Amino acid sequence: MLVRSNRRPSFLVRWVARAIARLYLRRPELEDVIAIRYRTTRGLAVGIGNELAYRFGWSRVPGLLSLNLELTNHCNLKCSFCPTGNGLMLRPRGFMDPDAFEAALRGAGPLEFVLLFQWGESLLHPQFAELAQRARAHGARTLVTTNGTLLDRRRVDALLDAGLDRVTVSVDGDAETHEAIRGVPLQRTLKGLELLVEERDRRAVPTAIDVSMVISPETESAAEQFRETYEEQVDRVQQIPLLTKGTRRTRCREPWRSGPVVLQDGRVTVCCVDHDGALSIGHVGDAPVRDLWNGPAMRAFRRAHVTGQLPPICASCTEYPTDDAAPRFSSADEASTVAPHRQNGNGA
Repeated sequence: MLVRSNRRPSFLVRWVARAIARLYLRRPELEDVIAIRYRTTRGLAVGIGNELAYRFGWSRVPGLLSLNLELTNHCNLKCSFCPTGNGLMLRPRGFMDPDAFEAALRGAGPLEFVLLFQWGESLLHPQFAELAQRARAHGARTLVTTNGTLLDRRRVDALLDAGLDRVTVSVDGDAETHEAIRGVPLQRTLKGLELLVEERDRRAVPTAIDVSMVISPETESAAEQFRETYEEQVDRVQQIPLLTKGTRRTRCREPWRSGPVVLQDGRVTVCCVDHDGALSIGHVGDAPVRDLWNGPAMRAFRRAHVTGQLPPICASCTEYPTDDAAPRFSSADEASTVAPHRQNGNGA
């Protein structure tokens, strides 16, 4: 049986996260996300400073808290709404070179956490465990998202040996919607998830294990059942709305609040939505990531958001309207039902 990890944020972190989510942002559903993102006094201080920079429209932010490191944009599945699987991603496929990985970490300075994932299945990288250990040695908490289908005994052992702080397994609704979207039976994913939890518990290690679902036109009807199925079985159940194509009228917090994305070829881009690197602000071989994050290209990007001159990717970035998940990047009144995979005739 799946059980919960004993790894939880401290009481102080949870209290602050609750206050920020409920009193400041007025979005109580973000409490867990904030508690995961800001675990230390430094993290809270830098996070507050970055929020002030966003509020006042400053082009420079006080600090960098995290990195998304795309180990690969290869994937063993062809999910209908993911640009890696549905043909919407145009850039070449590859694996991040360990030297580029090291350059990204070195150039970022102190980090609260590193997400070892962007587009693709990170466990396909032949040096995944070694890279995860390097990130941990850098002092950052390490997180990864996986489709779960590769979680055999060898990879589960490698994940836990590497000391991952949090592993998120993607599940899309019920058995019918999951297979329709991902092309594999749900049981194949659950087999890997159960093996991971069983071995985590046997070793008594504190790795947290989450299950995440994208709310889309295909999965929305299964959202309530999804929560009921997993909320007592894993450490956290996450539901996020599908990225859609609409019209944004407000500036986005991500260029101030979040950390940059380092694509598998070493290019640094401003946001996880930019799946082809069109908004690249440099390369890890050209300058330290912390300098790029406050460099001329990034500062110009923030100024464009402040003045409403949004790049096309940002101007059309909205999220699927649903009562089951709050938008992450846009406001609720900007929600759109135009799903790119349906618009282009791909996918389910």
